[in-house]
Amino acid sequence: MKLKHPTKIGCLWTLSMTLLISPAAWADTPAFISGGSRTNQPPSFTGTKGGAYLNFSSLSSGNYIAVTQLGVFDQGGDGLVNAHAVGIWAADGTLLASTTIPAGTVATLVDGYRYMPISPVLIPPGASPIPNPFRFLVAAEYSAGDVDDLVSPIRVFGSGYTQPVSATSYDGSLSQGFYGLGAGLPFPSQHLPVPEGSSGPPFLEVNFQFNVVQVPEPAVSLLLASGLLYLFLRQRRFSLNKRA
Repeated sequence: MKLKHPTKIGCLWTLSMTLLISPAAWADTPAFISGGSRTNQPPSFTGTKGGAYLNFSSLSSGNYIAVTQLGVFDQGGDGLVNAHAVGIWAADGTLLASTTIPAGTVATLVDGYRYMPISPVLIPPGASPIPNPFRFLVAAEYSAGDVDDLVSPIRVFGSGYTQPVSATSYDGSLSQGFYGLGAGLPFPSQHLPVPEGSSGPPFLEVNFQFNVVQVPEPAVSLLLASGLLYLFLRQRRFSLNKRA
């Protein structure tokens, strides 16, 4: 069966959009794998705590990550006592997306963290040196003495962050805890002066899931757009000749 010209254009448009931004063969993947927890209690205060990250894929042009879910640690996996707001920020403090992890067992439990979905946030490839404008921060709101935060979560021993995600900080040392003070969901602009791997807590109470998205070079996008414009003009000329 032959397709009419408008239908052809519609199909090609859909195909071009699929080619312009298409996910790689990845399912949603946690930024790091939980290694359980230590019994020592992390610093307790009212505010946000989390970490700073980078899409460290400067060698893979067009290799964006799409942050799709935000989550908080659930010790024992038996449900959260309190609800926790979680946000993702750009390095300049712009809140890109947020959600609330409800109390109880409503949110999906994956490897010790309870997650809720967000509208995907695209993070472009970053590069050294750090800091740089492509860093992003993820943090969750906790209250002083919060019963959901009585232990210090840890990563799997010897395991890093899931590539191409990399932990980062303002001064170049790896994976410090970032925090913001105050009620609500303050931007975590402050950070602990203790690198991960020492006795200091890196605030792994918060995790996120992502997948990899391929975004073609501008030249490819321009080529696809030019092809669509040609088809549109050709269809318009065909219609005008038919009327004459």
